[in-house]
Amino acid sequence: MTSGDRTLSTTTFHDHLQHRVERALASIPAADAGDVYALSFLIANEDDDPRQPILTVGCNTEAQARRSIQDASDEAEARWNYAFWIQNELTVVGDLTSDPAGAAARQKWLTGLGLWYDEPTDLADWDSVIGPLAAQIESLFAQTCCRLARTLHTTGVIERSVGRTVPVIVHELEYYEAIARQTEAANPPGLADEFTSWVRNG
Repeated sequence: MTSGDRTLSTTTFHDHLQHRVERALASIPAADAGDVYALSFLIANEDDDPRQPILTVGCNTEAQARRSIQDASDEAEARWNYAFWIQNELTVVGDLTSDPAGAAARQKWLTGLGLWYDEPTDLADWDSVIGPLAAQIESLFAQTCCRLARTLHTTGVIERSVGRTVPVIVHELEYYEAIARQTEAANPPGLADEFTSWVRNG
């Protein structure tokens, strides 16, 4: 594959990702938008396959956070732990069933970068070969989602969708230092401080 082909495959996947997310944010009902205080970029691997990272986009509202306080350990957990969020799944980008075009574009993107692999028949290759490739895919996909979040801030998409600037939480189901760092990278300085402080200090 030539460098031009790699650029095309990258552009195609990035464009697809951005289009799907922008459309999802635009779908937030006006009646709910004013109550949204944060957006969720949940990253996971479909079928636990590192070659199939997916992005689930959602949001949470002040009303939901208030309802969750009685079930959480404190107000901060109710506000920032995704387990207590609405989990409304505005879109799931790259899902093999609901977004097959995105799944195909993602595979072309990873193939163009030399990161796609076939499952090895030799179990010894899992650690030596697959492990490093899987780690690269995980890092690259997270970076791509962070860059997209910054673009959505810069272009005003988030502000137009919910009426003001709110943080984008780029996360998994578990929280640790890397989640705080990537969420900082996804937002203007200081915007996600309440979330990152909760992650780091509990």
